[in-house]
Amino acid sequence: MSATMGSSSSSAQKEMVCHCQLPVRICTSKTKEHPGKKFRVCPNSLKPGKKCKYWEWDEEPVQQSLDVEIASIKEDVSDLKKEVLELKKKKRGHRVHISCNLL
Repeated sequence: MSATMGSSSSSAQKEMVCHCQLPVRICTSKTKEHPGKKFRVCPNSLKPGKKCKYWEWDEEPVQQSLDVEIASIKEDVSDLKKEVLELKKKKRGHRVHISCNLL
């Protein structure tokens, strides 16, 4: 089952609506199988006599979060590679001379 995007006169951000045309609620699973996983449900789903069958896992925020995390990790790796190259250049430019005087 999928939600539709509601129309909004103000524009850009449209909220998801269920089959009743109500904004869906995002809830958190408390089951053993899916602890902490988000899902979308009709706000009427728990009201007696008003049973909308809309329900789905909320996958989009998870993917967006992963994409942001991956981009951040790639940037960190790139920065670390640059730092390693700079350190290698400095190492080549510096020679250490050690001398000892024995009495």
